[in-house]
Amino acid sequence: MRPVDLATEKSVFLRNATGLVRDFALIDALILAVGAMIGPTWVPLFVSEWALFPGVNVPASFVLIGIFALANGAYYVFITAVMPRSGGGSYVPLSRLVSPILGMGMTTILVVAFLLDMGFIGNITWVSGVSPPLATYAAITNNSGLATLAANIGSQTWAFALGTVMIILVGLIAIGGNRFIRMANKIAFLVGTLGMVLIVGVLATTNLSQFQTAFNTFAGSNMYQNITATAQAAGYNTNVNWLNPTFLSLPLSFFAIAGYAFNTYYGGEIRKVSKTMSIAVVGSIFFTGAFFSLIAALAQNSFGTDFITSASYLGSAGKWPLGPAPYVNTFVAMVNSNPIINTIIILSFIAWGYLLIINYYFISSRHFLAWSFDRSVPSFFGSVSDRLHSPVISLVICGIIGWFALIFFTYGPAAYVGAVNLTFFFVLAFLLDGLAGIVLWRRPSILDAAPSFAKRKVGGVPLISLLGAYSIIFMGYLLAASLYLAFNNPGAIGTFSLATGIAALVAFLIGAGSYLGMRSYYKNRGLDISLAFKEIPPE
Repeated sequence: MRPVDLATEKSVFLRNATGLVRDFALIDALILAVGAMIGPTWVPLFVSEWALFPGVNVPASFVLIGIFALANGAYYVFITAVMPRSGGGSYVPLSRLVSPILGMGMTTILVVAFLLDMGFIGNITWVSGVSPPLATYAAITNNSGLATLAANIGSQTWAFALGTVMIILVGLIAIGGNRFIRMANKIAFLVGTLGMVLIVGVLATTNLSQFQTAFNTFAGSNMYQNITATAQAAGYNTNVNWLNPTFLSLPLSFFAIAGYAFNTYYGGEIRKVSKTMSIAVVGSIFFTGAFFSLIAALAQNSFGTDFITSASYLGSAGKWPLGPAPYVNTFVAMVNSNPIINTIIILSFIAWGYLLIINYYFISSRHFLAWSFDRSVPSFFGSVSDRLHSPVISLVICGIIGWFALIFFTYGPAAYVGAVNLTFFFVLAFLLDGLAGIVLWRRPSILDAAPSFAKRKVGGVPLISLLGAYSIIFMGYLLAASLYLAFNNPGAIGTFSLATGIAALVAFLIGAGSYLGMRSYYKNRGLDISLAFKEIPPE
């Protein structure tokens, strides 16, 4: 590690170089982007969309959010081309072009969201991705040992233990450096993608009659028909216009694909960053949107739209009569008894869970590093191993916070867990990123040094400024829609309580307060760290 002493280091920056290297090629950036988008959360997310927005067209929802996201993704490509640094995408542009207080405050909200979600993914990978399809496969094969294992994995104790192991192991890979991350990511991506392809294959070769027979064999005579009748008797009605519920579902669909811009936060470690980022952002949106749209359309065709929406409604309302939850992967296991296919599908959920958590380690630690590089937080956050080229201390801190989040999401009282609205945290954290692009209109010296594509103008206005304005409007719509759902349909997206607002405000104040406190600390020692925010940090 390289400790820094003010007596020997007079630069406003922590040191003259970050200690990081540009290890990530195009395939690595694309894998990280896709891995940040899929995750194991899509199965309960599909249930939420079908259950809580009667009449929703889920395939159309993902197509729409993908189209809207393209311009937002283009903004992150442009702003990263202007400032290709770790902490790029939001912190470096906001702190340099708008205000260091705003940059620190908003990215602290973002990092809190990442680390909270680390704990959530550590839990849901096992509870939603592994236990339900394993329990279903155990039932159709009459394997009591697998049934016991599935029940244990779905329990609080096992989910917490497995989540803990997962957070530790992924943290060790992150500490090991980019070489280990790249290798593990490629393996996880291959397993995860193969699992998704197999799900598509099973759905594409299963017709409605085959599924009805398989479901009734599993659940009991006429249970397929009873599921729809029970939901309708409870007041569920899918015979409504699809347009309004589909637009209302967009915040949930966005939450599934939000990772397309995540790799802009470590632009300082990506080779040929402008070209790589362009392909990674756009490619990940097309890859993920296509998979989700296809799976939703095939599931509705294979299982029946009325059935899958009714099953989702009963599952969300706590009235589902069977043991395994009504997830797509659960129903796939009912019509497929091939142990190899089922094993790969289950492993794919673990692989996607890994890719999400490695993103959260990677991005959060790079924000700690960027903050410390500007001396906005204590310098030990910026320590980078000379041998591993990884910020070990920051990674350990991220893992500890993520583990406490796992405890919260596993054992926390429902009233408090439900109040932590992660969708709100993420959308709020992205809300003002576009301000940096708008301000660039008045900063020609910075814009002139950017790659040629980032300097393009439309009607005399820099395209990056127009994309920045669009990004604020896009995120503003998602935030407004999230708040509407939180107050009018809290089952869809979680409640918005006073606790949620206070938590976001506290996160902002911690970040802003850290900068102000460190600025005062160094000012008393003859160093004005505010000067760091007048230039782009060195690599």
